[in-house]
Amino acid sequence: MSTKFTTPFVKIKVGVLRDSCAPSGESTCDSSELAKLIKELHSKAIVIVGVYDDDHLKLYREAALRAGINPVLMKVVDYRWGDQSVKQNIAVLEHNWIADMAAETEVTVPVSRREVITGSVMVGKDRIDKPVFLPDRCNGLYRACTICQDSCPYGALSIDKKSGLSINYEKCTSCGLCVSACPTSAIQFPSVSQQSIYDLSQTEGKKVISCYKDQEDSVKLPCIAMLSAEDVVALRGSGELVIKCPGCELSKFTDGIKSFASSLNSIIGGIAVQAPDKNETAGPVKEFSLNLTNISKRLEVRKLVTDEKVRDLLLYSVEVDDETCTMCESCARWCPTSALRIEKIDEKSALTFDPESCTGCKICINVCPAPGNSGEGKAVHVRRAKSEKKTLVEDYMVKCRVCGAPVGSRKSLDHVKAIMEGRGMQVDDEWLELCQKHRSEYSFKKMIGMNEQFKPKGAKKVG
Repeated sequence: MSTKFTTPFVKIKVGVLRDSCAPSGESTCDSSELAKLIKELHSKAIVIVGVYDDDHLKLYREAALRAGINPVLMKVVDYRWGDQSVKQNIAVLEHNWIADMAAETEVTVPVSRREVITGSVMVGKDRIDKPVFLPDRCNGLYRACTICQDSCPYGALSIDKKSGLSINYEKCTSCGLCVSACPTSAIQFPSVSQQSIYDLSQTEGKKVISCYKDQEDSVKLPCIAMLSAEDVVALRGSGELVIKCPGCELSKFTDGIKSFASSLNSIIGGIAVQAPDKNETAGPVKEFSLNLTNISKRLEVRKLVTDEKVRDLLLYSVEVDDETCTMCESCARWCPTSALRIEKIDEKSALTFDPESCTGCKICINVCPAPGNSGEGKAVHVRRAKSEKKTLVEDYMVKCRVCGAPVGSRKSLDHVKAIMEGRGMQVDDEWLELCQKHRSEYSFKKMIGMNEQFKPKGAKKVG
């Protein structure tokens, strides 16, 4: 089947340079000569068809620095891998506008023989291929969302409720867990952006996804742990898929994505997992319809998946401890997609959940003031699991004794009463079951005298 995407971003011109020394496998090419050839292409990004080994990768990087090319916008394809690999790497680069956001660092380029004679030293502008934060994508959710910070096992991410997210690149190992965790794609790699994943999904044919340590034919990511479940579904949409982990110190973080790939393979087939601790062959390929157009958010992948079993794998489930939840409405007020809502059902107020809208951001957990049943954690629980629209908890809505305006659920008022009494305050049930306006009036009359007329501050005298 064919998967089609459209994007509003202007395409980056990608040049293809075929390294003349590649067929012989020699590493005698001169980076200065390669830099001249790169400049002649007049391209912002480049795919070099050469030799994929440590010596040549170093050579090509030097050439890119000399040519003034952003090294993050350079991909290397071994000449033995074929044209399909070239096309897939071009797709990764064409809309990778995140590359310009990569942090800059100055490096001294190794001196050539000619430069030794002339005494010149060249300083290049290198880029750091580690995640960058996109505030516009986050849209202020960092005030309550901590999913990226919580996902980092190295403590490289820290959230300031006023300024947003900061990343300590000295601690960051490029494991990609924060990238896969963020539901709004507000954290992305400069070398392989979220749009790059979608564009790669558009290319026909089998795709092998691995990391830079893989010396064989594959599309290289900083780490396969950067892939979300939605990314795997999208990549499988236009052909067979291989998720490959050659093994390194970061491989311990890839269990989640390998497990999901296995689950997806059991449903639609066509997905192989290759790793030192796991070698699962692709199952029989089943028809899988995926019509994605103008996609920009991971949530849209799930909503457009027509296969019910596949969509079930992408859903989140929210549960609430009925005994400790006070129906304070904090989770519903903060939910950025309105997956949690307070609705009126007959004479009751209900907290409802719609899994089709839930992104798994876990903001509801962060803002919940109620503890779990055991006294630990929160009354709200979120996990990735099949779910249906449902009522999580419900309670009778108490209305103002004077005007009939909604005051709050019975649970929330009982919670307020318990707090006030715990602080040594006397609580009048009549006062508790009044709206804010009539509470003030009741308190005034109680203090001054029940027969006195209540007059709010600033009110004009009558008569």
